[in-house]
Amino acid sequence: MKYSKRFIHHALILIVYTVFFSTCTSTAPSAFPPAIDYTDGRSVIREIAAVRGLVPEKPLEALLRAKRLAVYTEHTDEIDSLYEEAAAAAAAAFTQAVTDGKWQDALRFFHSMTAVGTPPAQWSEQELTAAQQKAWKEHGFTALLQNDAAQGSDGSDTAPSMETVRRMMKGAVTVWVDRGITIEKGLGRADRMIGSGFFIDGNGYLITNYHVIQSDVDPEYEGFSRVYIKLPGDTAIRIPAKVIGWDAIFDLALLKTEITPEVYFQLGSSEDLNTGSRIYAIGSPAGLEQTLTSGIVSAQNRRLLSLGSVLQIDAPVNHGSSGGPIIDEAGRVQAIVFAGLERQEGLNFAIPVELLKLILPQLYAGGSVSHGWMSAYGVTVKETMQEKGGAKLVYAIPGSSASDIPAGTLITHVNGQPIASLEALQAALMRFSIGTIVKLSGLPPAKTEATAPDDRDSRDWYVQLEARPEQPAEHVYRKDSRARAMLPFYGITLENAGGKNAFRIADVIPGSYADEAGFSAGDYLEIRRMELHKEESVVYTQIYTKRRKSAYLDAFMDIWAYSDSPSYL
Repeated sequence: MKYSKRFIHHALILIVYTVFFSTCTSTAPSAFPPAIDYTDGRSVIREIAAVRGLVPEKPLEALLRAKRLAVYTEHTDEIDSLYEEAAAAAAAAFTQAVTDGKWQDALRFFHSMTAVGTPPAQWSEQELTAAQQKAWKEHGFTALLQNDAAQGSDGSDTAPSMETVRRMMKGAVTVWVDRGITIEKGLGRADRMIGSGFFIDGNGYLITNYHVIQSDVDPEYEGFSRVYIKLPGDTAIRIPAKVIGWDAIFDLALLKTEITPEVYFQLGSSEDLNTGSRIYAIGSPAGLEQTLTSGIVSAQNRRLLSLGSVLQIDAPVNHGSSGGPIIDEAGRVQAIVFAGLERQEGLNFAIPVELLKLILPQLYAGGSVSHGWMSAYGVTVKETMQEKGGAKLVYAIPGSSASDIPAGTLITHVNGQPIASLEALQAALMRFSIGTIVKLSGLPPAKTEATAPDDRDSRDWYVQLEARPEQPAEHVYRKDSRARAMLPFYGITLENAGGKNAFRIADVIPGSYADEAGFSAGDYLEIRRMELHKEESVVYTQIYTKRRKSAYLDAFMDIWAYSDSPSYL
C-alpha cells in the first residue's frame, strides 16, 4: 500500500449515515473511581493515608497529590509535613537518577519538582541537558547533537546543486520488507513492502515510515516479516536492518544496519517553509532508486495526525516513496514523505522534521514511542475582544489526573508559558515525558452566564501526564458512562430527560461531528446501544432522536466516530 491504515482513519472526513432498525438494547455504564472531595474531612484523611503509602515507590504521584492537598484544603501541620516528605522523596529519586546517569528520568523529576514550586537547587535544566547530550555523544548519537539554530534553510527557492544531489543520493536507501508468500485463490505470490529511508548518522541508523516496517513490530501481525535495505547503485544486495524504535502516531521508525554509510543527512528545519515554498524529495518510487522529484508546499498545518500537523505537498509521491527525505538547498532534511492519496493526484503529505527531532531521543532509546496526555478532550478558543484565547478543556476521563479541572476551564498557560490554542497545548505537553507533573493555569468556567470572562480569577491546576493509548476512545469507553462519552465521541453534552437512557442535548460543540450532523441544543436523544470496534478503530452508537432541525420527527440513527482524534490531549 502507499499509505497506512492509520493515515486513512485520520484523513477521511467523518460521515454520519441513517439506518432504521426495530430492536435495540442498552449498555450499562462502566464503573470508575470517585473524585476526591477536598471539602470533606473523611475524604481528606483517606487521601493523606493514600499519599503516605505512595511516597516510597511513587514519589512523583505522591508529590502531585500532596500538592493538591496543600492547594485545595486548609493548611495543617499534617498536610505540610506530608508535602515535605513527598518533596524529599522526589528529590532523593532525582539525585539517584543523576548518579546513575539516567538523564531522561532526571529531567522528568526536575520538570515535575519545578512545576510544583520546589526545583532541585543544585542543578539547572541547562546543566541536565548538557549532561544528556554528553551521554548521547558517547553513544555516537550524533543526530541528537545537531544545533537547531544552525540548521535552518536560507528561505530561498534555490534548487540543491547537482553536487549536493549526487552526494545526498548516496545517503538515501530503499527499505524492503519481505513478508513471505501470500496465498490467494490457491496461488502463492510474493508479499513485499517497499519504502524509502535515509541515514542520519555514521553508525548506520536510518529513518523511514512506521507503516513501511509495521509488520516487523506489530504484535497483531501474524506472519513472516524481515526488514532489509538496498543501497543506491547496489540493488542486488539486501542488507539486513533492525527496527530500533517506532512511533505509530507520527508514522516514523528508526532502523539500524551494521554498515558505515558513505553519506548521512543533517536534520534541518521546516520553520522556513511556507505555502508556495519549493521542495525536493528523494526516494524510491516503485522501487526506482535515486529518484529526485520537486514541487511546492500546497498547504500547512493539516491535522492528519492525532498529534501535530503535517505539510500538504504536490511533489509526486508514489508507492515506495514513503519515508524519503524532503531537503532544502543545502541537502538538509526539512520533512519526511509519509502519504499520498492514490485517487487524488498531487494530494500528498509530509511530516515536518521538527516532529522527528522531538521523538528522536525516544527512538534511539528503543521500542514503541509513547506520548503523554492528560486523559482529556478539548477545543481551541480564539482570542477576542471579550475573551482570552487558549484551549478549553470540555471533558476529562473520571479518575484521571485532569479530572480535578472543571469542565469548561480555559487553559492559557503551561508551566507559566502562554498557549493560544489546543494545538499549542498539545505541543507543550509533548515536550515532557510520561509521568511528568505540569502546572496548568487558566480561567475556570463562569459560575453564571452573567459573569464576564475577564471577571474570572486565574487559577492553577496540577496534572501528571499518562501514557496516551493508541485508541483514546477505548479508554473513554471503558472508564465512563455512555452518556458522558457522547461528548468526546460526538461533541454532545447530554442532560437527563427522565429515563435511564433518555436525554436532552444541553450543548453541541461547534464544528463537531454532532454539529455537522444537524444536532442542536434541546434535541431529544435516547442511547440504544454503543459498541467499540477496536479492529476498525471506530465507535458505533445506535440512537433514537427527535431533532429540532428535522421538525422533531422520530428518527433512528446509527452514528459513528473514529477512536482517535486530534482533540484528545
